[in-house]
Amino acid sequence: MAGVEHEVFISPPQAKPGIEGITNAQNTLIDRCVEGDFSHLWIVQADVEVSAEAFDKLSGIDVDVAQGVVSRHDDHNALICGFLDADKKVWYLPRNAVQNMVLSGWVFAGMSCTLLKRRVLEAGIRFRYERGVGEDILFMFDVQKAGFVAKVDGRVVCGHLPEWPLGSALGVATPNYGVLDVGCGHRSKGDVNVDLYPEPTAHRCADQRVNDDVRLKVAEIPNFVKADACHLPFRDGAFRSSYSWHVIEHLADPEAFLRELLRVSAGEVEVRCPNGDHPSAFGDSKPLHLQRLTAKWFEVRLKAFPGWSWDVRPEFSQGEPWEIVVRGVRNG
Repeated sequence: MAGVEHEVFISPPQAKPGIEGITNAQNTLIDRCVEGDFSHLWIVQADVEVSAEAFDKLSGIDVDVAQGVVSRHDDHNALICGFLDADKKVWYLPRNAVQNMVLSGWVFAGMSCTLLKRRVLEAGIRFRYERGVGEDILFMFDVQKAGFVAKVDGRVVCGHLPEWPLGSALGVATPNYGVLDVGCGHRSKGDVNVDLYPEPTAHRCADQRVNDDVRLKVAEIPNFVKADACHLPFRDGAFRSSYSWHVIEHLADPEAFLRELLRVSAGEVEVRCPNGDHPSAFGDSKPLHLQRLTAKWFEVRLKAFPGWSWDVRPEFSQGEPWEIVVRGVRNG
């Protein structure tokens, strides 16, 4: 966006979950744009990577609403793009009918990368929540029903994280996406960071009988995803490596967690947890530590994963083996 005066505004965490929360977040962006002296609002969702020329291409077609495209999370070859009918149903198009094309009519490509002119927002059109219909579909339906012109620019193909980073969207070989941090808490280390508790939780407290934690600043955590560690929403081998610090001991099924971590890791994993042989790892102040894991426990359980080479060792701090570090490398 060289030469374009702009302001980056990140919508704050929302009280409502799911689509309703997304609806409210995107309306917050609209309100910020209308209140300021902005000619356009460019919405780029948190799981989307845009190319350096995306803004210039979208603004260059000079319509009320211009949208780039992304792949579906579950299928790289299927773009989120099609046409709307009178019942708000989307008729999706194959990739070869979209990429490098500029489509017009009653079009739809989600809100992943959308440039809106101010006059659309001043008309009072807002995102709305309606059970069973996506807020993005309703918005594009309302925009075009009001007579505004929309186009989908198939030259603006964006990355859709974590499965399809920008390189893969543009045809560059990128088989997996960096580091996944599972249970990131306040100290995220990954390119994508997962935690089940954005709200304050006693799981992160030194004394787990007293919840003195604070809410995660998810807007400041790179590519934050709320998810269960035993049910990660990523494809097999999506990440080069995965990392987890003091999560496994909190889980009812630690072996299911290990299976899931290995499933999404193409090359390496690292798991750290309190040493179950050391008294400081447990006691009355740690009621949420459900597992007393030891190096021996890992050595036995990891035999179930023969496709990996393992290194299990205690980590010494001030002369005491208070932590276990487990590192795995996929064979071949």
